[in-house]
Amino acid sequence: MENKHQITDKQLAFLDRFLKKYNFGSEDDKIELKDHIISDFETNGNGNLSQYLSEELGFINKFIGSKLQVIHKTYRRKTIDEAIGFFTSIKKLPITVAVFLTIYFLTMNLNGKTLIILFYVSVLSFFTYSQFFLNIKKKGRKKLDRIEYLGQEMWLPYIMLVFPLHIATTTDFDFINSVFFSVYWFVAIAYSVAAIIVMKKEKIIIYEKYKHLLN
Repeated sequence: MENKHQITDKQLAFLDRFLKKYNFGSEDDKIELKDHIISDFETNGNGNLSQYLSEELGFINKFIGSKLQVIHKTYRRKTIDEAIGFFTSIKKLPITVAVFLTIYFLTMNLNGKTLIILFYVSVLSFFTYSQFFLNIKKKGRKKLDRIEYLGQEMWLPYIMLVFPLHIATTTDFDFINSVFFSVYWFVAIAYSVAAIIVMKKEKIIIYEKYKHLLN
């Protein structure tokens, strides 16, 4: 189809400034959206780029959101795969068994209040480390949403903090000294470690691939 309006250099500059307001998961996503906007504007627009963009805000937000959702799902899949690797890797399996047996021993031999304190200290330590000590700079978080999503896989251990708190308020400590709580605690630790491993790996890849954007 023949273009109705050829976008001008001034309009291209305006489009670049407009897109700077949005955070993209990658430079490729930004280029893809920009190419689509230019093509559609030249084919179906009326020559007024500002008006066109205001009418396409819904599509733009949906496009960016869908790309970031893919990133989120990718990180979740990698975290789950990493956690599964604790049981399938010959090198990691002895450590996995040792950690679980340690948690099981503590669960069966310590009193409920002490166990709850140890649970919170252990899980919150991993959570704090993932959020504050992985050296993900604020400048990078602002420029690239892909970095921001790195820390979001700590959501499961964070949510798992709620259940023991409920137990503590109801003082049903008999439930704490059980195999179920051993597994519960172990899953929180395993997923936290898996998420941190993925965060470290992906951070290196991201900073290398998009260093031109983050400098």
